[in-house]
Amino acid sequence: MTPRIKAFRFITRCLANDNWPESIEALRAEIRSAQLSWEAVVSLANAQLITPALWIALEKKGLTEVLPDELCTYLGEIHRLNAERNKHLQVQLLEAVKQLNSINVSPILLKGAMHLVNDIYSDPGVRIMTDIDLLVPREDIDRCMESLRELQYEPVEDIHNDYHEEHHHCAPLHKPGAFGALEIHRKIMESPYEDILPTELAMTEAKPIEFHELSMKVLSPTHRVLHNILHSQLVDQNYHTGTFSLRSLYETVTEATTCHEIVDWSTIHLMMEQSGRSKVLRTYLYQTGRLLDFALPAGIPKTPCYRFYYWRCVAGLGWHACERIGRRVNRYSADNICKIYGCNDGWIPINLARLKQVKRRVLVYIDDVKQRLHWGDQPR
Repeated sequence: MTPRIKAFRFITRCLANDNWPESIEALRAEIRSAQLSWEAVVSLANAQLITPALWIALEKKGLTEVLPDELCTYLGEIHRLNAERNKHLQVQLLEAVKQLNSINVSPILLKGAMHLVNDIYSDPGVRIMTDIDLLVPREDIDRCMESLRELQYEPVEDIHNDYHEEHHHCAPLHKPGAFGALEIHRKIMESPYEDILPTELAMTEAKPIEFHELSMKVLSPTHRVLHNILHSQLVDQNYHTGTFSLRSLYETVTEATTCHEIVDWSTIHLMMEQSGRSKVLRTYLYQTGRLLDFALPAGIPKTPCYRFYYWRCVAGLGWHACERIGRRVNRYSADNICKIYGCNDGWIPINLARLKQVKRRVLVYIDDVKQRLHWGDQPR
């Protein structure tokens, strides 16, 4: 077992819902054994964006007292700094919402923005955020963008027209001295994944909330969990590359176990199944059960297929060669092929497009070899 895999297993056992005294004692013994690579633990926690969550989990299980002093100081400081940053982001969010309310727009808070105004995590410093995502009605986009200019927000220069009219969000907005960018969304997510969770449906079922006397909305718990899974597994391509996304897994488990409303797993499964992606959901949920001790919803079996996929992810985590193979395999995933060649998701069109992609990669490789040979013939 590589140091990286050992570190991963230690982190997931800390984050898991398993609070039995025997499990906590086993973690305490592992910390004292000096067999863990703390460098690997910190590196992995940082890469997975769950360092503050790891610190809180260690605190709740009473394990911080047995950590090395330097590690304890480091983790505690990362959590403190993230909590401070999130407070600034909350101020930034409320300022933007107030501005949008002034033009009679009540934005829907997406992803981390929602966690700035609720207590699902019970600690303001647990979740690391990079920006603030707000979904508004498409017909109000221009008014919202113009109104936010009054707060000194300006869009990034869109040289390559990356944020065209059909892009799911406008160009990110930046403000001098702000702690994060604002992203105003036209759609909840990019195509083709919006077909699974349509924007109109998400907006219709969004829940209105008031915070500091401001009007805003959040996705329903079921749509929040589905949006998280779609973003992690398909948009970020973790499913096709065989990569664990601990922050996403931890967020799903937290949402499902602490939210006051019930997450409707049967609806999530139906929406994924209708798009032919039920396997994505099932492998993801198998990971939550295996890694974070989450009670799997009915109908999620522990089949050899899901076990194989889990060990594929473990191999990619522990050995860089396996990780590289996973990323190369992703080049030929149905989603990537459809995106490159604009084909539909039928079996024949996808496989014809895959052959084109193989031919394209081979020609690039041959051209590269020719250039290398040519350079080798040059006089020194």
